[in-house]
Amino acid sequence: MSLISPASRCRWYRYCAAAVALTAAASTLSLPSDRQQPINIESDRALRNDRTGVTVYEGAVNIVQGTINIRADQVTVYMAQNKVSKIVCKGEPAHYQQQIEADSDLVTAQANTIEYYLDTDMISLIDAAHLHQEGSTLKGDRIDYDITGEMVEARGDISGKQRIQMVIPPNQQKASEE
Repeated sequence: MSLISPASRCRWYRYCAAAVALTAAASTLSLPSDRQQPINIESDRALRNDRTGVTVYEGAVNIVQGTINIRADQVTVYMAQNKVSKIVCKGEPAHYQQQIEADSDLVTAQANTIEYYLDTDMISLIDAAHLHQEGSTLKGDRIDYDITGEMVEARGDISGKQRIQMVIPPNQQKASEE
């Protein structure tokens, strides 16, 4: 006889499904082999509200799948109609890294809040946002990345005191024609 009720077992499966969806969503830009790797999640706590479809992981959250690594103080997964609709990572800062291609460096990002909207394929780095890829660095108050459209928009803060900063290394600059 099982000590876990069918209702509790069902909730546990939903927890796992939300965790799988979180990392699967993050892997849309990563190496194809990442999607074939197991998902490892560590946190101090997890709380699932079946009524609202929200799962919250708290306390030194670490999610790893292949080259993807997400570290945050809190990760919240929002579900609508049994599908993940939004993922929010919070920390001071929250960190994200992945390897997009086998022969490329890791792409790293950090911000106090990282939001991923699955329905629009948008990632937003909010508050003290940093993005580092292949030697280039982009900093601002907010960085939005449209995955499908391959567009990046960076902004300073609304007061105008913090402007965006971009560093392009010499190896990515076009040589001047003489």
